[in-house]
Amino acid sequence: MRPTTRLLTARLPAFSPTGITGVLTHPHPRPALIALYNHTLSVLSSLPSHSVYRQSAENLTRARLEILKSVKPAGWNDYLATRRQNGLQGDVDITDVAVYMRAQLQTLVDRTTFSGNVAYAKQEMEHWRAFAVPESHDTRKLPQNTADPLVKDLLADAEHNEELQRLMRQEETEIDLEPQLTAEQVMEIEEKIGEGLLEEVIEEGWGELQCAETMRDDKVWEPLEVVPEEGQWVGFERQIATP
Repeated sequence: MRPTTRLLTARLPAFSPTGITGVLTHPHPRPALIALYNHTLSVLSSLPSHSVYRQSAENLTRARLEILKSVKPAGWNDYLATRRQNGLQGDVDITDVAVYMRAQLQTLVDRTTFSGNVAYAKQEMEHWRAFAVPESHDTRKLPQNTADPLVKDLLADAEHNEELQRLMRQEETEIDLEPQLTAEQVMEIEEKIGEGLLEEVIEEGWGELQCAETMRDDKVWEPLEVVPEEGQWVGFERQIATP
């Protein structure tokens, strides 16, 4: 089901209701998904090439990545030319997307009193927390008494909150993400992928990444430590009675 409001606007504002409980409109879905899929492919590449899981997951991820890259926002060529002038090649780095997203999510927390939106923001923040902030960003100036400099409630000293907010706003404007998609382009991608709203596809992407990391960490391709006895996993079968 696609919310009617998405069909009647050029592009819904970030964090507007999507029509699905607990899911808000993503502020920048295309670069977020591309960065997520590229990172997933990087994790999958650490699995053996003969792994059936790796082969199937790579095929799915690459297919969706191609769909995303086939739909380019207006102003894409100018954006790409600017990146090349700055010596940047390829897709935007996932750490840049993480800085952008965490700043956006913190802004949502600061401007809302609705507990559902706060819960959504903190849940999404958890996804991006694992990605380090590049040294090129001003978060290196933040107090050293925080495990994650972009999560306000982790600050031990409340007097630094104002400085934290200032630096986060500065970071958000410095991140060079691509132009926004139109509503029509979002719908085109959704139809090609066929898994519901892009926001749902993004959540599915996080699940795929977590699964790939678990498979890598558990080394599921290695032989079992305890080899099962012959016939242990054979189900009970009806046998012909003997006279």
